[in-house]
Amino acid sequence: MKRQIVSLALSTIFGMGVALAAPQTQDQPAEPQSSQAVPEHHRMDPDRQIQMLTKRLNLTDDQQKQILPILTDQQQQMRSILNDKSLSATDRRAKAQTVREDSEAKIKAVLNDSQKQTWDQMQQQRRERMQQWREKHSNSDKGAGDQS
Repeated sequence: MKRQIVSLALSTIFGMGVALAAPQTQDQPAEPQSSQAVPEHHRMDPDRQIQMLTKRLNLTDDQQKQILPILTDQQQQMRSILNDKSLSATDRRAKAQTVREDSEAKIKAVLNDSQKQTWDQMQQQRRERMQQWREKHSNSDKGAGDQS
């Protein structure tokens, strides 16, 4: 159960950040793997997300002003979901996915056609990384379970 909650928390945090779709640059340290709480520096705040999106998508000032509240609202909703102890892991995951999809649709509606293409590529890369992460961690969970 604890692994599921940690996995959900990590998945939600990673999913929150479209910023995670950006490749790491030389000046960013590699993210350490941890099964404990997600460190603060791994969470993308809306200001950092808008900076990354501006760089990747060449957002105009007007687009930044429209997208920042979407990211801020998404972050608040995700925190609320993660802190709601009355939700099961499945419900938490489903709600987080709904929030993420809603935010992504709102953001995409602000973008021009060229930006939408780049956005779609970023989202595909994020999905592929998440799939790889899940496969890696489900394999390590199985291995850890075999030792019990």
